[in-house]
Amino acid sequence: MTHFYQFLEWLLEIPPSGPGQGTSWRYGSDFPWADWVLLLFLLAAIAFVVVVYRRDAVGVAPWKRWLLIALRLGAIAVLLFMLSSAFLSVDRTGLPFAVVILDNSPSMTVTDPYQEEELRKQARELLREAGDNEVTPLNVGKAILLRDEGEFLKQMLENHKLRIYKISGAAVEVAECVSPADVDEALPRLRELEAEGDRTQLGKGLRTVLNELRGAPPSAIVLLTDGITTEGEKLSAAAVFARRKGVPVFPVGLGDSEPVRDLEIADVQVDEVAFVNDPITFLYTLSSRGYKGKRVSVTLRDEATGRPLKTERITLDSDERTQKLELTFTPHEVGEFDFVVEVQQLPKEANRDNNRQVRHVSVRKERIRVLLVDSMPRYEFKFLKTLLEREKTIELKTVLQDADPDYVEEDRTALQHFPVNEDDLFSYDVIIFGDVDLTFLTERMQQALREFVNSKSGGLMLIAGADHNPLKYRGTPLEDLLPIELAPETAYFTAKSEEESFRPQLTIDGWKGSSIFRFTDNELDDRQVWNNLPRMYWALEGALLKRGAVAFAVLPPTDATGDESPLIAMHRYGSGKVLFHGTDETWRWRFRVGDLYLGRYWVQAIRYLSRSKLLGRDRGAELTTDRREYERGTPVQFRANFLDDRLISAPDTKVTVVVQQQGGPQREIELKRLPRAPVIFEGSLPQTVAGTYHAFISSPPFEEAPPSVDFRVVSPLGEMRTVKMDVSELTNTAKITSGAYHSLTDIDDLVAAIPAGHPVPLETEEPKQLWNFWLTLAAFAGLLCTEWILRKRLRLL
Repeated sequence: MTHFYQFLEWLLEIPPSGPGQGTSWRYGSDFPWADWVLLLFLLAAIAFVVVVYRRDAVGVAPWKRWLLIALRLGAIAVLLFMLSSAFLSVDRTGLPFAVVILDNSPSMTVTDPYQEEELRKQARELLREAGDNEVTPLNVGKAILLRDEGEFLKQMLENHKLRIYKISGAAVEVAECVSPADVDEALPRLRELEAEGDRTQLGKGLRTVLNELRGAPPSAIVLLTDGITTEGEKLSAAAVFARRKGVPVFPVGLGDSEPVRDLEIADVQVDEVAFVNDPITFLYTLSSRGYKGKRVSVTLRDEATGRPLKTERITLDSDERTQKLELTFTPHEVGEFDFVVEVQQLPKEANRDNNRQVRHVSVRKERIRVLLVDSMPRYEFKFLKTLLEREKTIELKTVLQDADPDYVEEDRTALQHFPVNEDDLFSYDVIIFGDVDLTFLTERMQQALREFVNSKSGGLMLIAGADHNPLKYRGTPLEDLLPIELAPETAYFTAKSEEESFRPQLTIDGWKGSSIFRFTDNELDDRQVWNNLPRMYWALEGALLKRGAVAFAVLPPTDATGDESPLIAMHRYGSGKVLFHGTDETWRWRFRVGDLYLGRYWVQAIRYLSRSKLLGRDRGAELTTDRREYERGTPVQFRANFLDDRLISAPDTKVTVVVQQQGGPQREIELKRLPRAPVIFEGSLPQTVAGTYHAFISSPPFEEAPPSVDFRVVSPLGEMRTVKMDVSELTNTAKITSGAYHSLTDIDDLVAAIPAGHPVPLETEEPKQLWNFWLTLAAFAGLLCTEWILRKRLRLL
C-alpha cells in the first residue's frame, strides 16, 4: 500500500511526506441528491441499459453485449462522480514520539559490577561491539545505543520519532531523531557522555520528560538505569504520573542486583626519604563493600623481590566507612625501594586492580643536614635548637649573630658565622632562616643563598621576626625567595589580650596538600588537635600570596586589615622549596605536652623541605596537582614547573600530560604556558570518574623517568552508598505503567515490545478536487468513445 499511496501523491501532485511524517486520506463529496434518490436512479439506469442492449443487440455475442452494457454504465457512473463534486482530503500526520533516557549519574560508574557470569559475558559482548572495554553500567548503556552504528535507535525510528535524554540531577535532552541520518549525528554525542552531578533524581527526571511532552505524550519511555535514586522522588512514585498519561515505561536494568563486592587500597602516604633503622610509617585508607566483618590481610612488600615485609590482619568495617590505617616498617638496608601496600584478594571481588598501591622511598644512611640561623636567641630559636639537637635523623648547626665569642666554644652546634664559602653552604639540605640581620651577610652570600634553593634543590624555611624578617628584605636578593608579596600595608600584629589572640586556620592545601601538619594518624584527630593548640599573639599581617604560591595556613581577619593573611606559605623556587612562617610562636605548642606536636611538625617540615636535595635527582621539571583527592566532577588542576628551561626554549613548545586511570583508559591534556611565568604550564582535566590516577609528562621527552603525580577521584558518599541495581524499583515501575522490565539477556526483544502508538495530526492539505480532474474527464470521454466505436463495428448505429 505504501507504493500505491506514493503513486497517488505523485499523480495528484501532493508534496511527499517529510521524515517521521505520514498521510491520512479522506474521500468526500457534495452530491445534491439524497441517498435513496441516487439508489433508485442507479437501479433504473442499470435496468434501462440492460433492457435497451438486450433489445438492440440481439444478434451480438453475449460477452460483447455485456461489454457494451459495462461501458455505458461506467460512463453513467463517471458522470454521477463528476456531479457529486468529489474531492480528496489529505491530512498530514507525524509519527508519535518515543523517549530513550540514559542514567549518567555517578553510581553508574562502578567498575565491573556484574557478579553473575551470564550478565558479565553479555556486558562484555555489548562493549566489544561498541568499541569500548571498561565495564561500567554507564558504558554498557551507551553500548546498547551505539552498537552496530545505532541499530537499536534506528529500529525504533520505524514506528516513532525519538528524543534521547540523559539524567542524573535533572533530565537534559541530548538529541532528537526523526531519520537514520539524525541517529548518525547523535552517536558521537552519546559516545562522549560522562557521569555528571553528585546525586541521582530518577523520579524528578521522569516527571520532567513527561511534562515537556505533555501536548503529545510519548507512546513509550525506555529507561536505561541501575534504578538507584539518592535524592527526591522515587522512580516508582513518578511512574504513577506516567500511568495517568498512558505512557508505559520499559526499564532496562544496568548493573547487578547483588551488591558490588570490592576492596580498595587508596591514598597511601609515606615520606619519600627515610633512614636506615628509622621506622617508616605507611598511612593508607582501606575501603570495602560487601565484606562487612570479614578479616583480611594487608601486606607491605618489596616490589622488586616480592618479599613480604610486614603483614597485619584487619577486620573490615561497614560499607559506608573508610578505614584509615597504617603499616610501620623499619628498613635495615640503603637503597631505592618500591614498596607495595596490598590487601588480599577475596572471592567475587569486582575490581582487583585497586587492591594495591606502590610508593617509592629512598632509604639513606646519612642524616639531614640543617643550618639554623637567627640574630638572637628568641624562644623559637631556643626550643627549636633543643628539639633538633635531640632528633637523631638530623645533623644540626647553628649561627647566632648576637652571640658572645665564647658561645661557639661552649656549644658543639654553633658556627662562628654564616657560611662564606658556597661549597660549605651547599652542603646543607635545609636552612632555617630566622630574624636574620642582612647587614651581617654580604650581597654575594645572599646570592649564594638564593642559588642554594634555585639550582641546588635546597629547602629554605623563613621565620618572621619583629626586627628584620621579612619587612627589611625589600629590595634584597632574598625578597625573590619569599612566597609572599610585601604590600605597603604589610605590618606586624600583636594581640593585647586573650580575646585578640588567634589560632592559625589551616586551608584545604594544608589539610590535603601536605603531610607536614599531621599530628596524629587520622584526619579527624588532626583537626581536633589543631583546633585545641595554644593560641598565638604575634604575626605578620597584610601580606599577599605570590602567583604560584600556596597558603597552608592563614591568619584570621583582624581589625587592622579585615582580611585573611597567609601565615604559613610555600612556593617552589627553581628546583627547591621555600616555606615561610609569618609567626615565631610555634613554641607555644609545647604547653603541657612538651615536644609532642612541636617536634612532629618541625621534623616533618624539615623532611618535606629536604626531599628534593636528598633524592639527588636532576629533575628537569616537576608535575603537581592542587590536591591529592577530588570529588567526582571537580576539575583536576595540573601545574608543570620546568626547572631546566632548555626543555621549553621554543616559543611553541607543547606540554602534554598523560592521565592513566588505574584499570581504565588513558587521556591526554595539553598544558598552557603562563604569560607571566614562562617556565610554568597549567591545565585542567574535567569530568573524571571515580578511581585512582597516575599522571606524567609525555611531551617534551625526558632522558630519565618523566615527572609524575598520583591523585584520587572519589564519588560523593550519597551516590556510592548503594551500588547494587534496584531490581524491585525497576520491575515495580514497569508494572505500574503497563510496561516491561528488561535485562541485558533479553535486550534484543525490547524494540518489538514497544507499542507502535497512534499517528499525531499535524496539518491538512488543501482538498484535491477529483470531479474536474483531467483523468476523470479523460475516463468519461474514453468510455463513451470506446462504446461508440464498438457499436459502429457491430453495426448497432
